[in-house]
Amino acid sequence: MKQLFIFSAILIFNYYLLSQSGWYQQTTGTNQTLLGVSLADANTGYVCGVNGLILKSTNGGANWNVQTSGTIRFLRSIHFVNANTGTTVGELGLILRTTNGGTNWVTQSADVFSTFVHVHFVNENIGTAVGLSGTIASTMNGGLNWASQTSNVNVELTGVYFINSDNGYISGFGGMILHTTNGGTNWAQQQTNVSNELRAVYFSDLNTGLTVGYSGKILRTTNGGTNWDSITSPTGNNLFSVFFAGANTVFAAGTGLILKSIDSGTSWQVQPINVTTDLYSIWFSDANTGNAVGQQGVILRTISGGIGIKQISTEVPDKFVLQQNYPNPFNPVTKILFNIRGGTRHGVFVQIKIYDAGGREIATLVNGELKPGVYEIDWDASNYPSGVYFYSIKTEKYSESRKMILAK
Repeated sequence: MKQLFIFSAILIFNYYLLSQSGWYQQTTGTNQTLLGVSLADANTGYVCGVNGLILKSTNGGANWNVQTSGTIRFLRSIHFVNANTGTTVGELGLILRTTNGGTNWVTQSADVFSTFVHVHFVNENIGTAVGLSGTIASTMNGGLNWASQTSNVNVELTGVYFINSDNGYISGFGGMILHTTNGGTNWAQQQTNVSNELRAVYFSDLNTGLTVGYSGKILRTTNGGTNWDSITSPTGNNLFSVFFAGANTVFAAGTGLILKSIDSGTSWQVQPINVTTDLYSIWFSDANTGNAVGQQGVILRTISGGIGIKQISTEVPDKFVLQQNYPNPFNPVTKILFNIRGGTRHGVFVQIKIYDAGGREIATLVNGELKPGVYEIDWDASNYPSGVYFYSIKTEKYSESRKMILAK
């Protein structure tokens, strides 16, 4: 009985920690290093890693299932353009492609023997892979043919992102940024004035982009890379991945941390997580729903844009309450307070969701078990237009909705 009590207490304590962080760890069934993640939508995701490992989930990461890749080589990066069509790349020029959601993975040839580090596709047909020794390979037909491109550099190229079929950027070691305006026929170096190993690059539009790297380095451009400005970083830890989840909302992942910006990367905040290992890749299907993966088989998940719940009182309420958000009207962040009733031996399964004026669900802030208490959670509406919104709470025995106004 004592052991059961301790176990139950640990579970409830873990729920508290997870709700605090906004990121929770998913069960993967592996302790192998995971190197890449790609989400086709909020439910369908893929992960690649060492020893040819590929994982797939069709239920938001509640279950991750191993797929047969046919290789034991390290797979460094993975990119799906929809739920069925994706490409993963890795050691010694390996390229694998699926068009049926990973039921079959087919080897493609680029006649390249350098390790690929990253891959990005604009659509089902147009993609680019980059890697060691300045290697660049591109395809215009879904990988039926891959052609080498000339980088004129001999450093490790670590990240690639194309805004459209013509305009693309590549990050690399030694502060390297390459840019093309003609689909990679020509690549030109851009001046960064740093020597840090840059590990990832991402653009929200033709002008605004970010690159991140070792020692917490963050560079930002607002003119397509004509100028790259160093941004004050809240960390000295290595950063390995960056992702725009909206026009203004950006996430970065690194050694034991996840960063978030809501002003296109001008300023950053550290989001608390419960792991200390390297996180090598981060991906969002929308502004709130994302995954980060890394060492020891770690997969982290958020459905709230990484914003955690704060337990603001030790009081044990005698009833459920959903309070009015504040401030209201708001721009762009508001707080929602709610009470979870006491009198239960276990936690209570709670859902808090946001709806637009038409009744369409647009965000899930809470979807899990909480112990009795008084809680506060933020909703960041940076990526939503002004207007009337509704938020609701639902438990097994209680539901309530309230109105709020976003005024930008």
